[in-house]
Amino acid sequence: MSKTLVLEYDDLTHLAPENCLSEIDELVSRHPNIKISFFTVPMMRGVPLSNDPNWCARIRKHVDNGNVCLAYHGFLHTPEEFKTLDKTECELRLRFGESVFKACSLPACKVFRGPHWGLSVAAVESLEKLDFTHLYNHEDYRHLVSEKLTSVYYNWNLKDDPPKDDFLITHGHTHDVCQNGIKQTLDKVSRFIDSNDVTYKFVYEV
Repeated sequence: MSKTLVLEYDDLTHLAPENCLSEIDELVSRHPNIKISFFTVPMMRGVPLSNDPNWCARIRKHVDNGNVCLAYHGFLHTPEEFKTLDKTECELRLRFGESVFKACSLPACKVFRGPHWGLSVAAVESLEKLDFTHLYNHEDYRHLVSEKLTSVYYNWNLKDDPPKDDFLITHGHTHDVCQNGIKQTLDKVSRFIDSNDVTYKFVYEV
């Protein structure tokens, strides 16, 4: 059966337990044409991605091979980080995040998801100002609309069985949380791919 799959996970960083390089390697090994998008945290727990150049190099290889895409998941990933910030602070954190990605030579697409889904009018206006293209949003924030951003909502939480839809946008995590961690659900995702004629899309291709 023909299916389109936007496979995406939250919280990628070089630190444990969010570092999931072994699972990325396994998925690419099983499915060489796979596309996996990661909402990535530039400075999780105050430690920049550039602190681990070897990790960055391994991720960069997957990016260069067309298997991995990085997107923005806040800057520090504090609880609902972008829910209460004013527009100036939102913009600063997005720019700081961009500088970390550039320091690591890791390209990140202009796609955003708020940590713990947290969002505000100020955050949306900052994304618009900085020419972001997509907002991966939650139903709780559906009222925050934008004419400039494509708003996207997942329809397959990876803790569940896949829905019958032909176009699937997943939601999972890079670590074992919410019952949808990449390691916890890897075999489920792999079986789905093996059982269907899958067209892959990155988060910016929706």
